[in-house]
Amino acid sequence: MEMEKYQRMIYKRIYDTFQSWNKSDFISEREIYSFLHSLKGTAGSIGLHELSSMGSEKLESLTETSEKQWSRKEWKNYLSPIIEAISFYQTNYPIQPLDNTLVQVTNYATNREFILVIDDDVIFISYIKTVLEEQGYAVLVAHNGKRGLELIYELRPSIVFLDIMLPDINGFSILQNIKKINKDRMFVAVMSVNDNKENRLRAYEMGALDFIAKPIDQEILIAYVKNRLAYKKELEHSIVIDELTQVYNRKFMDSQLQKLIQLSTRNNEPFSAVIADLDYFKKVNDTYGHLVGDEVLKGFATLVKDAKREQDIFCRYGGEEFVFLMPQTSGEEAYRVMERLRTLMEQKYFDGNGTTFQVTFSAGVVEATAANLHPKKLLEEADQALYHAKQSGRNQTILFNHITKGIKKRVNIKIIVIDDVSVIRSLIVNYFKNWEVSEQYEIEVMDFSDGISFLNADWYKENSKYIILLDGIMPKMDGIEVLKKIREKHSSSDVIVSMLTGRKGEEYVLQALENGADDYIVKPFNIADVSNRIISLINRLFM
Repeated sequence: MEMEKYQRMIYKRIYDTFQSWNKSDFISEREIYSFLHSLKGTAGSIGLHELSSMGSEKLESLTETSEKQWSRKEWKNYLSPIIEAISFYQTNYPIQPLDNTLVQVTNYATNREFILVIDDDVIFISYIKTVLEEQGYAVLVAHNGKRGLELIYELRPSIVFLDIMLPDINGFSILQNIKKINKDRMFVAVMSVNDNKENRLRAYEMGALDFIAKPIDQEILIAYVKNRLAYKKELEHSIVIDELTQVYNRKFMDSQLQKLIQLSTRNNEPFSAVIADLDYFKKVNDTYGHLVGDEVLKGFATLVKDAKREQDIFCRYGGEEFVFLMPQTSGEEAYRVMERLRTLMEQKYFDGNGTTFQVTFSAGVVEATAANLHPKKLLEEADQALYHAKQSGRNQTILFNHITKGIKKRVNIKIIVIDDVSVIRSLIVNYFKNWEVSEQYEIEVMDFSDGISFLNADWYKENSKYIILLDGIMPKMDGIEVLKKIREKHSSSDVIVSMLTGRKGEEYVLQALENGADDYIVKPFNIADVSNRIISLINRLFM
C-alpha cells in the first residue's frame, strides 16, 4: 500500500485547517484539542511519527471541553512546530488538491467475517479500511456513532473498532448499547489516543475485549485481526460442534433455524429443512459393535461435509439422526440435493470385524411456508416425511409436499445505476448483464439518468436485494439527497448504496458516509475493479 498517499492527505488536511483558522480572530481551545487529538492518532498510524509526537506533546496542556478563546497569534505560537513542519512540506512538495486519494480499489475477498470501524477521522478510517482490505477482509466504516450503531444492529460485524471521541455520541455510550445486544460473540476493541488508566478501566468494565492505543502499527493491526478471528472461530467451534462427528450440534441447529425463520418472515426468502436417519443403524451396532457404529457416523458426516453445498447447514440431531437446513432453497431443490447425497452414501463401504458392509439413509424434506413457519411445526413435517420414507422401504427421500407453489430458486439481486452520463450507465449495465448466474442469486440490472426518475419508479420489491451505484452530482436532485430518501425507507441489510464520485477532497465522502452510504467508488474507474467491489457487496448481503 502507498503510505505516501495518506501522508499527503494528512498534510493537506492540516494545511486546510490552518487556512480556515487564519480567517478567524479567535478559535476555541476545544477546536485545538480536537485537531491535535486526531493528529496524534492518525499521523502515527501512517508513519508520520514526528507529527504524532508533536500532537501528543501539545495535547498535554489542553482541556478537551474548554471554550477558552485563543487569538490568532496565540495558537500560531503554540502550534509553531507543526506550522514549521507544514511549511517545510509545502516548500518541497506543494500541497495541491488530491485526486483519487480516498479510495484504493482492491480485490475483495469473499470472507463472510467483516469488520466495522467507527471513527470520525476519514483519513484514519480510509487507511484502516485499505490495510485490512488488502489482507482480504471485508470492512465497513461509520463516521459517527449513529451510523455505527445502525450497522451493528443490522449486520452484526465480527470485530468493531470503536473510537471514544465521536461527533454525535460518546464512544462509551455506543459500547453500552453493544453490550446489550452482543450475543453473537462480537469482538469490540476501543481505539483511542486517550489511553489513560481511567479510560482503559471503563472500557473493560463496559464489555470491550481490547483497548488499542493510537497511533496504530499496521503489522500489529493485521496480526490482531487474524488472532481475534481465529479465536472466534475456535470458540464457536467448541460451543456448537458435535464431538464425535465434528458437525454442528442440535444447539446450533436450533439457533440457525430461528434465524432462517426470521429471514423468511422479513424478506420472504424460501428455505427447506431435512431430517435424515441412517437405515438399520441399531443392526450395525449389534453386529459390529458401537466402535464401528461410531465410525459409520463419522464416515457419513465426512461424506456429507465433502459433498454438500457450501450454504447448507449440516447438524447432528441426536443418535443416528441428522438435520440439514438449506437457505434460499425450495423443497424440490432440497429433494434433488438429498438424492445426490443418498446415492453417494449408497456407494460407500465400511469395514467391521474383517468384512465390508454398506449403510444407507432415508430423508424427509419440508419447505418452509406461511403455514408451517415455526421450528416445531417444520421439524414435525420433516419427521412425518422421514417416517413415510422408512415405511415405504427406506433408502429414499420423501418431500412432505410434492406440489409447491411460488418456487423461487435464487435470490434476486438488482444492481441499479443512477448516473446522468449515458456512457457510464451503458458500460456498467452491459457488463453486468453478461454475468454468469450464481447458484445463490440471479442478477438484474436497471439504470436511471437522474435521482427523481429513480425515486418515482416502482423499483423496490420485498423479495429482492439491491446494490445501488449512485452518482454524486446529477441534475434535478443531488446524489446526497437521493441517498437520504433511500435511507428514510431502506436499511443496509437489503439495500446497499455505493456512491460514484468524481469530487475532490474528503468532505464529500464524509457527507456520504454520514447519510448512510455503505461504500464509495472514485471516477474514473476500471470496470473490472467495480466488478470486484460489487462481488464484495453481494457477499455482504449474504452474511
